[in-house]
Amino acid sequence: MSGDGVVAHNRRTYIAENVDPTRTHLNIEYCYTPIEDAYHQLFDEALAEFNAKQKRKDRCIDNYYEKIRTGKQEKTFYEVIFQVGNKDDMGAGGENAELAKTILDKFYHSFLERNPNLHVYSAHLHMDEATPHLHVDFIPFTTGSKRGLSTRVSLKQALADQGITGEGRSLTERDLWVQKEKEALAAVMLEHGIEWEQKGEHKEHLSVLEFKREKRKEELAELEQTIERVQKQQVSIQAVEQIEAKPLPLSSKVAVEREDYQTLVTAAQKFVVQEKQEGKLKKLLKEAKKTIADLKVKIESLVAELTAVKEELAQYKSVRGQLRTADLEQENDRLRKRLRTYEDVISRNNLWSYFSKHKGRSSEKDTVK
Repeated sequence: MSGDGVVAHNRRTYIAENVDPTRTHLNIEYCYTPIEDAYHQLFDEALAEFNAKQKRKDRCIDNYYEKIRTGKQEKTFYEVIFQVGNKDDMGAGGENAELAKTILDKFYHSFLERNPNLHVYSAHLHMDEATPHLHVDFIPFTTGSKRGLSTRVSLKQALADQGITGEGRSLTERDLWVQKEKEALAAVMLEHGIEWEQKGEHKEHLSVLEFKREKRKEELAELEQTIERVQKQQVSIQAVEQIEAKPLPLSSKVAVEREDYQTLVTAAQKFVVQEKQEGKLKKLLKEAKKTIADLKVKIESLVAELTAVKEELAQYKSVRGQLRTADLEQENDRLRKRLRTYEDVISRNNLWSYFSKHKGRSSEKDTVK
């Protein structure tokens, strides 16, 4: 999961309804720095350099955190939440709670090593909710920037600096990064004998598709290099054309020097081999390009389908709520109509006095008891 994050909740500054305060002492606070202080630590030096270069005061930036917070280009920070299993198989009060804690603890420390461009300013492992889980709040940054501050906030560039590049909206840097982090968590789980059960097995996982695409790219690069090598090995046409054939006396045949003859034989042999090789390589190259295109379409389709499912689920929840409200209103109207019917029957038969007497007798019996 990912979201804006609520650091006060993560730090247990207040206790939400879903928190068991008797287990809060089991939580781990790995680190916490107020976000404004974290921004000062990360960007003050670059901010001072930037402002010193400005000839106009209105272009200077007084507070970089406020500029990002009130701007629309970047978020001030990101939060990711990692969890192993669910409340049924890894519940915080169950026998596997400590195992989940051990896995998440190891994963957190490896997270810091893998992500040098994601400054973690708040991180907490919670053991006092239904399932153990890890909150990591970070500020993505890039250095050596030619635009704006030399060190600035940028999730896209921070991930690119870590070697992760996307392919537009169909497969963003963040998509790829999240998958790689899930795989890293799965690797830690496997060390403790737990296998990652990937839901939605009717569709290939995004990371698997990405792996296939990268393999195809490698194969394509190898094919192009092979074709280049073959072309370099081709015999020079000019060298063949310069071979001089001398007519033999009293014969229709011609003679060439032994060295030239060998050149001709070699040229003929290489020509046949190269023709076959180039034909085969071009066919493989064509197939590889088609496979890469197909994989890209498949990835785009998968992402689109995932988006559609999320939208459908949101609509379902909304409609379900509306239907429930409508059912309650309908039942309420039905009961009101029945009540009016009973009142009409009582009035038409002049029975209101009977109900008054009956109520009196009931009270009298209660008193005797």
